[in-house]
Amino acid sequence: MLIRIKFAKEGTMKFIGHLDLIRNFQRVFKKAEFPIAYSEGFNPHPIMSIGAPLSVGITSEAEYLDVKIKEDIDINYQIKNLDLHAPEGIKILDITVLPEKAKSAMALIDAAKYKITVNNITITDDMINNLMSKNNIIITKKNKKNVLKEIDIKPGIFNIALGEDGDLLLLIATGSRMNVKPEIVLDNLCKVNDIEYNKFDFKIHRQEIYYISDNKFLPLDKIL
Repeated sequence: MLIRIKFAKEGTMKFIGHLDLIRNFQRVFKKAEFPIAYSEGFNPHPIMSIGAPLSVGITSEAEYLDVKIKEDIDINYQIKNLDLHAPEGIKILDITVLPEKAKSAMALIDAAKYKITVNNITITDDMINNLMSKNNIIITKKNKKNVLKEIDIKPGIFNIALGEDGDLLLLIATGSRMNVKPEIVLDNLCKVNDIEYNKFDFKIHRQEIYYISDNKFLPLDKIL
């Protein structure tokens, strides 16, 4: 049986990288005596994968971990059980049982929404318009063959706007089909407005991860 665990990553855990996060979850499952399934062979390992690994320094209230388990579980009990054994900064929010032929979170993801608190500088609607009125937003990025290529990220910026509290709200392409990092959008937003980009001026928080179905953005735990 496959399940999808939704969790938050906060506080000092934002400085933990992807591999260390996986090791943390392995320890949580062991301490919680969670019935996770293992691969076969000489070096069995827990069958689990994180949908869209978060960059170091970014917090989140919507991360997803797919896990294969050996037996049925009591969902409400296991949410509390895993949360009890999770390290400070990791909060278990929900568990969803996946249909037998469900795509993995990694294969499903199309977009992510971020809330960005801006310090020391002020972002205005005019500044956002200066960026989004460009015909394209070209960045240079290495491909899988380590060759530099120019990529237009504008099609991957689905929405960028100011919230009521002055925070920046960003909905961008995420996943294997197209992947736009919020830091890259912020860098280009600064460049087009002749502002020196300083990553410490921006506190980035991921609010949700989505897949697209019938032109709608759906959270990964809303399985149709």
